[in-house]
Amino acid sequence: MTTKAVQIKCLNCNTWFDSPIFFGNLDTFDSSTLEGNSVQCPKCSKMTGCNKENMRVSSDDGGFRGKDTF
Repeated sequence: MTTKAVQIKCLNCNTWFDSPIFFGNLDTFDSSTLEGNSVQCPKCSKMTGCNKENMRVSSDDGGFRGKDTF
């Protein structure tokens, strides 16, 4: 199943933005290890985690939401 979008929630300002890391499908996402990555938020310009915990993924067969996205 094809991934439609991968987004990150900034842990500083709570803004959602597109992830610089993309996965072709949820199987690839599920099997990846994403820890210790960071990215600059386009809104507040602070560095934030780029880890599964603050990511949401939508795909043809559902999606994923990390524990820090609620």
